[in-house]
Amino acid sequence: MRSMRLMAMAGVLLGLAVAGCSNSSSTTSAQFAASSTPATPGVIKLVQSSVSGNRVVLDVLLFGPEPALDLYASRFGIRIADPSMVRFVPQATYVQSALVASDGQTILIDVDGSDPSLVVVGTAKQGGGAGNGFTSPAAVVIELSFEILGTGGTTLSFSGVDGNPPQALDSARQPLQGVRFDTLGASIAAVRTGGGGY
Repeated sequence: MRSMRLMAMAGVLLGLAVAGCSNSSSTTSAQFAASSTPATPGVIKLVQSSVSGNRVVLDVLLFGPEPALDLYASRFGIRIADPSMVRFVPQATYVQSALVASDGQTILIDVDGSDPSLVVVGTAKQGGGAGNGFTSPAAVVIELSFEILGTGGTTLSFSGVDGNPPQALDSARQPLQGVRFDTLGASIAAVRTGGGGY
């Protein structure tokens, strides 16, 4: 009789152990895929800077080198195809390296994420004077954070603002010839890891 009780208890403990293994926790993390557009001088595209959990930090990169460029301002949107899958995460300050202030100049950065499906970005020099170029392989127009929601995914693509196409402007506030925004979309998706049973 005692041996039967011990066997029954062992069976219960084994069942609990198996249940615990089969219900182990899983985590969701963000995965970014850039477009297939080549990173040639003058191209502006979305590139991953870092990823942590369900959040990904993206750089809007202007590829170079472009030492003779008269870059003074930029204005564009980033369209989130499905805002129920990905949301923009506002920051107190924003990183950029494309605009370099000379004497008497300051840099103005305006990021508006009030529309869940569109992040509007404006960067510009203030104080007159000339624009600038750069000799590095790429310059950061703006750095932005996005967070994956749920288990799906969506695309991010450049968009025009106020009836104008996405633009990089020179010191005369005219579109810069030779600077091209990527016309292909990038994607962010949720990837689940763990949670496998035995």
